[in-house]
Amino acid sequence: MTRRESFQRIALLLGGAAIAPSALAAALAPPVESMFFSNADRLALLDELSETILPTTDTPGAKAAEVGKFIIHAVENCLQADRKKRFWEELDVAEANCKQQTGKSFLDCNESERVTFLTWLQDQKRPATEQDIPPFFTGLKMLVLHGYFTSEVGATQALNYDPVPGGWVADMKVDENTKAWTPIF
Repeated sequence: MTRRESFQRIALLLGGAAIAPSALAAALAPPVESMFFSNADRLALLDELSETILPTTDTPGAKAAEVGKFIIHAVENCLQADRKKRFWEELDVAEANCKQQTGKSFLDCNESERVTFLTWLQDQKRPATEQDIPPFFTGLKMLVLHGYFTSEVGATQALNYDPVPGGWVADMKVDENTKAWTPIF
């Protein structure tokens, strides 16, 4: 148990007199992981898709930031039931398309095949009746970017992390090596 978890549990216990015992027990129980966390194949696929979109260079890639777990958590806990179902179905369709085009799973493809497949996936358009829903790859890229740049790895190594931004520096030197700033992770 981390220090943060222990403080949260103490705060719940102190306020527990006003809370029904069953609600208090549910709040103190360890969090239940999503059913998709148990699907190692799906997590591995999301890790590799994320790493192909944001690969390791001079900074760690999406896999180091555990973006696959973030995507599963975000889809399961933030999307409405119909959008959640659609995301998982489209992930399965993307994997099936990769198998059809390359003869193997995305996990078994080399880097060149992965980039070629993701380029093809990016070029796919929705039917005219579904133009209000972004294509699968667009949604996946948004989740990868959000998961990466709000992670500790992305915020501290890919960006300049400053938890308490200071004042304005009008004559700050900025060159091609200057990283963007972020107060978030």
